[in-house]
Amino acid sequence: MIHPSPSVRQPVRAERSALRITSFLCACAALASAGPAALAALPWAGLERSAPPARSEDALPPADPAVTAAALEHHVRFLAADELRGREAASPEAVRAAHYLARALERAGCAPAGDDGTFLQKVPMIRALHSAPPRLQVWTADGEEIEAEYGVDFDLSVRGEPRSSGRLELLLVSQLEQLPEEPDAGLALFLEGSMGDRRRWLAERGWSDASAFGLEVLPGSSQPGEARGVLAPRLASGAARGEPRADRVRLRGDLRKLLEQGEIEALELTYAVEVEDVPDFNVVARLAGAGSEAAPELAREVVVISAHYDHIGTTDGHGEGHAPEDAPEVDTVFNGADDDASGVAAVLELAEALAAGPAPARTVIFLLATGEEKGLIGTKHYIEHPAEPLAQTVTNLNFEMIGRPDASVGGAGKLWLSGFERTTLGPAWAEAGIEIAPDQRLEQNFFERSDNYAFVLRGIVGQTLSSYDMHEDYHRVSDEADTLDYEHMQRAVRAALQATRSLTSGEVTPGWLPGMKPDERR
Repeated sequence: MIHPSPSVRQPVRAERSALRITSFLCACAALASAGPAALAALPWAGLERSAPPARSEDALPPADPAVTAAALEHHVRFLAADELRGREAASPEAVRAAHYLARALERAGCAPAGDDGTFLQKVPMIRALHSAPPRLQVWTADGEEIEAEYGVDFDLSVRGEPRSSGRLELLLVSQLEQLPEEPDAGLALFLEGSMGDRRRWLAERGWSDASAFGLEVLPGSSQPGEARGVLAPRLASGAARGEPRADRVRLRGDLRKLLEQGEIEALELTYAVEVEDVPDFNVVARLAGAGSEAAPELAREVVVISAHYDHIGTTDGHGEGHAPEDAPEVDTVFNGADDDASGVAAVLELAEALAAGPAPARTVIFLLATGEEKGLIGTKHYIEHPAEPLAQTVTNLNFEMIGRPDASVGGAGKLWLSGFERTTLGPAWAEAGIEIAPDQRLEQNFFERSDNYAFVLRGIVGQTLSSYDMHEDYHRVSDEADTLDYEHMQRAVRAALQATRSLTSGEVTPGWLPGMKPDERR
């Protein structure tokens, strides 16, 4: 599950990044030289299609069309093992996980729906590697020039390309009327208002963000931070390369005070970065719909069942934190057992159960997405390159963090539905006797924090099933396979199977409640 707001990542040493790149290339070479097998793999330029490397530890659980705690636990323990190093998107370990998932879906009896007759859909990604700390110069209204220190005086979110912004005059906007009708790359923009105000003002001008300005400036912490070195490597969608996107600077401490007092006149940001292409994959499978005797046209309608298999890596260079080199016993792996190995295990079990039964009336696409933690990158890519037309996609049912019971909705075996109050799906399930509860924590905005929301933005009903109870292991190294309740998961996924069959059979067709539908799909 993505953070409600971007996190600040800690610095890593350049030699560590180099080692990881070398390791990735070695892994690719090993995959390219692997012998033939049933599953075709790695459909990216420059590498021969080959099978994933044979690994005894990657064995699948015994085939069983019933949803079982043992199979769910098997999938979770593989994905959340230390050896997979937190499954950060575009890492060798994520590629290994993708092959495991493809084999599981193939063994379940699903058809490939990825690229070139495989289960893998290439997702272009780029990695930005910084070679020096960023520099920020600030000029005040009385002519003082301040050399700000990264980490101490400012935090930074960058678009990736090397740049020197040049001196940018600061435009302070405290009401809509002060915002220019046309964007200006020669200005640094400070929208002095709440997040809602900022979004509304930009939307009034027809902009989704501040991309066409030279720099976006925001108030950060009122306290100075700690000095940091180079920016951590950053992954982004390859589709974003070359697109305008304003770097975002958050001013801290005394610089924040100057910003809010209107004492800053201009800023200049400089940084050096190299950008490389890295391969990554969604895993996509299909169960063809057969329609029904009363409604054969249902076969052309599509239900997408999804979860994300990536997580946030490790603390020693691929994660959201940093562990000292002299502390080898410290746990460095963000295992992501609940987030979201649990949801992936659910989708695999649903695929096996559905494939073993009568053909669904509606076509079912199983989407195990990469890059959710990087901003729904994999799902957004699928939506631009769908296995079945979006115009025929009835709904997306997403699974996110189902590994522990949530007492707020009845405890073990119970799931809640994000966006319950927005669509007809929850009430339809209740009428059918399927016990799925409303999301009890609307203030957390879970509806917009997982892969379903990429479908929602295209007008498609997309909702997430979860039992996340706000446990303290979220995005921590303590999110381990041993912390999950597999009996709860078994009961929950069996209930989810009943709910899913109501969609795939055509019994339930979800729709938006009045006033809840976003912009029309395009």
